Amino acid sequence: MFKRSENKQIDLFKNIGSHLCSRKNKVLSDPCGWHNVFWNQVTSRIDEEPYSILYDEKMGRPNASIRVLIGMMILKEGNG
Repeated sequence: MFKRSENKQIDLFKNIGSHLCSRKNKVLSDPCGWHNVFWNQVTSRIDEEPYSILYDEKMGRPNASIRVLIGMMILKEGNG
């Protein structure tokens, strides 16, 4: 079953900043950090619609976020 993901970063670590020291929190929230740039320039721009044909409309569980899966594949290929 194909389920379109929302175009926003996953909210899994919403409160992680309260568990980090100020230096690590600053690195995590830096808009110029590689992870934030990668999300804005690559992951959030991936169109999921062409992949909807890979999933049945009625059977199966909803897919994982196609954007995240393709983003991980890009990182994997980029690092050899």
